[in-house]
Amino acid sequence: MNRVLALLCAFIVTLVMMPPAQANASASTSTLKLAWTYVALADPKASHWNSADDALVGTGVQPPGVFRSFFRMDISPMRGKKLLYATFQGYLNSGACDPSIELWLTGEIGPETTWSNQPAWTRNLGTGTVADGFDSCFFNWRISDLVREASARGERHLTFGLRAASEVGPRSLRVFETDQVNHPYWGRFTTPGLRFWYNTVPEVPTDPAINLNDSCWPEPRPATTFVSTTTPTLGADVVNPDREHGDEVSARFEWADASGAVLGSATSYPGSWEGRHCTEIPEGLLADGKTYRWRVRAEDHYQEPETLEMLSDASDWTAWQEFTVDVTRPTLPVIASETYPENSTGGLVGTPGVFTFSPGESTDVASYEYRLVPGGSLPSGRVTADAEGRASVTLTPTRIFRNILYVRAVDRAGNPGSERAYAFTPRRNPAPSVTSAVYPENAPGGGAGVPGEFTFSSNGAQDVVAYGYRLDSGETLQTPADTPTVTITPDTAGPHTLSVWSIDARGYSSWARDYAFTVN
Repeated sequence: MNRVLALLCAFIVTLVMMPPAQANASASTSTLKLAWTYVALADPKASHWNSADDALVGTGVQPPGVFRSFFRMDISPMRGKKLLYATFQGYLNSGACDPSIELWLTGEIGPETTWSNQPAWTRNLGTGTVADGFDSCFFNWRISDLVREASARGERHLTFGLRAASEVGPRSLRVFETDQVNHPYWGRFTTPGLRFWYNTVPEVPTDPAINLNDSCWPEPRPATTFVSTTTPTLGADVVNPDREHGDEVSARFEWADASGAVLGSATSYPGSWEGRHCTEIPEGLLADGKTYRWRVRAEDHYQEPETLEMLSDASDWTAWQEFTVDVTRPTLPVIASETYPENSTGGLVGTPGVFTFSPGESTDVASYEYRLVPGGSLPSGRVTADAEGRASVTLTPTRIFRNILYVRAVDRAGNPGSERAYAFTPRRNPAPSVTSAVYPENAPGGGAGVPGEFTFSSNGAQDVVAYGYRLDSGETLQTPADTPTVTITPDTAGPHTLSVWSIDARGYSSWARDYAFTVN
């Protein structure tokens, strides 16, 4: 009795409900009938297509005669899956609960199916097993090989027939439920059904790429196949189609030298999640200047039904990914500018100047990073080098005092070199000339309240558009360069100073000229 109850519980769990999720469990699903019918020897031309009745199987007295039932069952969910185990399951409403009912694979059924027009009975799948208890009887047939073969052929459904192992002799009619059962112990379930335990073989990982740090994020990545570390992090995106069943997935990475000789492998930590999986190549395996290759595949891990054995399936490998280790930092770059020579006074402040960067002794410079101090509103920047490792930028200094341009080379692997400091000083326009007949420079003239004209000239300054001026500490005024004469009326006698400067087209001021005079 205990053995019968144990079998019954096993069948009910698989028939009625999904098993509780557990780590590494194999995936499972159920499908129901697509169509069904039964045939009766006593009425050989009658069709019972998709009848609302229950399924009759065997020989009966009431109703009398011999009966057989057929079910078209859905197997489409197994397409593309690795089937581990499959069963056809039915629930007996009435009749003897003993394994004397055969399950057959048959031909197709339809509304025209009758006793006289039955499909071919092509393959006997045996009498299966039964579980009896708690006022219930469940039949169960294993059909794993059959479903595997049909799925491999691309079939989406199979048709099964139920018949008594012996249709002569003692009358024993079985009545199988063809709809829902509301059982006082097992609850509500639908029958008959197919139950599948399966695994979905992982897909090939996507987006294989190398990270330059220890994180498993997609970025940062090298822009080329050159990497700046001997311990790169390899990563790829992995999909776990059976994650809702607790199936775990990991990524197996393999790396080799340029000839293809495998140097090592590692597996990411298994988990049910999808997304990026990574591993770091250990220290001491890769050498500077050497070329290597790597690839990755997905592997899942699940438990075989009815056993404790752990199984694993693997995707195909990705294509080999090639990279070269480069941990040698670039040398100091060479900097030159005609407008602003190094350690010299150069072009007029505010004048754009071209600065050319050359790689010096390095042969793999890919870009340059630079910053100007003091920079004012100038941001730091990066410029890409040409095939010869040269690049140029145009900068406009805004400060008249000593400027320092800091530049460092960055090689193809992203290694930054040390900064080179390039000092230069922008030039300022000379102070303007000032003349006045009424108030000559450094001499007495005019008088308090006597107006005097003062004339300004550029004194060699470039692009002058205006002049600014201020008497002593008074108001700052401005006059256009095309009207360079202004009238000033001193209020008091004694010494005075007129400060004058030119303003160029870019808005920069020249040095100031202090014009001293004395009012009589």
